[in-house]
Amino acid sequence: MRSIDLKSTDENIINTILTNSMGRNNGVYNFVRMLNSQYGSISIAVDGKWGSGKTFFIKQCKLVLDCLNDENNSSEKREILKVVTQGRMGSVSKIKYKTVYFDAWKNDSDVDPIIALSKSVATTTFNIKTKTKSVAFKAGEQLVKIAVEKIAKIDIEGILDIFQTEENTESQFKKELASLIPKDGRLVIFIDELDRCRPIYAVKLLERVQHFFDNEKITFVFAVNLYELKNTIQKLYGSNFSGDRYLDRFFDFVMSIPEPDLVSYYQNMADSMPISRHFPNYYKELEAKFSFSIRERNHFENRADKAIYKNSFKQKDSFFSFDDRFEMIDLFVIPYLIAIKMVDGQKYEDFISNEDGTDFIDFLSINKTFSNIKRIKDINELKKEAKKFYESLFAEDNDYKKHISEVLSLLSNFSNYEDKDDKSTKK
Repeated sequence: MRSIDLKSTDENIINTILTNSMGRNNGVYNFVRMLNSQYGSISIAVDGKWGSGKTFFIKQCKLVLDCLNDENNSSEKREILKVVTQGRMGSVSKIKYKTVYFDAWKNDSDVDPIIALSKSVATTTFNIKTKTKSVAFKAGEQLVKIAVEKIAKIDIEGILDIFQTEENTESQFKKELASLIPKDGRLVIFIDELDRCRPIYAVKLLERVQHFFDNEKITFVFAVNLYELKNTIQKLYGSNFSGDRYLDRFFDFVMSIPEPDLVSYYQNMADSMPISRHFPNYYKELEAKFSFSIRERNHFENRADKAIYKNSFKQKDSFFSFDDRFEMIDLFVIPYLIAIKMVDGQKYEDFISNEDGTDFIDFLSINKTFSNIKRIKDINELKKEAKKFYESLFAEDNDYKKHISEVLSLLSNFSNYEDKDDKSTKK
């Protein structure tokens, strides 16, 4: 048993482009095409909730930009550009780019984000040996000094010396920065995970970018959950502070991450990961109810698959003959509880303590799978059946509640932990 999250490794980024497994290649193409039409200092927010694949998307865009500007004419590069552009190379190959990827969350322990961001820009865009003369840092910056001296491969002395004086700091910084931007080209800096950072670090990074990186040849692309970032900002300034208006001043454009092609994505996952994709429609109905992201769908289906792997309903394409109450529980209750626990812990506790099953009852009353099994179309009648079903779970003369608790533990005899290529064929 292993994690089924698709990590944003170089290999996976390339594979998802070549197979178009997320169905976002056209979105990547249009994003790169948009970059070609820009001029002046631009800041773009690619908005999406956690787990929606923002990191994959911006890394795919970065990969295409790098391929467009890579002088090495490899077969892999040609294939990547071929599948993304679909013969439309002319509209995305006008400008020379240098790209930088910066994970803000990994660096939010730094004293000042401008140091880590500047180091990322410097080490990505140049390949010149560092001067041997040491650079003096203020107290507490020794770790940064070691990282810079050991990792950076350019003449960083000038760009770091400016942090030691307040006089003309901004103009000196911009002068040094300009020397790192490709001649007759643009520098595109992708900033990821800003919404996960500490509030004060997130605010400081946005302010630093606006003040110090204001250059007509620089484009910033922020992969961010704007709703969560707004909440982060409001933690710093208070609930009465308008986080939306504050953030709007930093972004020239705000675009939503393209919706994934789930059919293609699931097929690719089934081919490459140890998880079955032969799930009942009810699982999909739950995912739609809770608006699960790609990551949440993976987690939900993996947990449900492990919990009730051995139940026979997993082999059926339709459900019209459920006479056993335990099968009904495994189909309807267990997946619902796994899902609700992921999004609303209080509703989960209310359900299992028999305090409130309203959400579950309301969902079953409009659920297609439940309607098919009960052979009832009237919503009011379905609601009565759903309420009766919920109340029966807590009757004292049965073991239903015990069964629910045992199965949800993922430590029952129903659970299976082995990774198989296709579990749907197993009994």
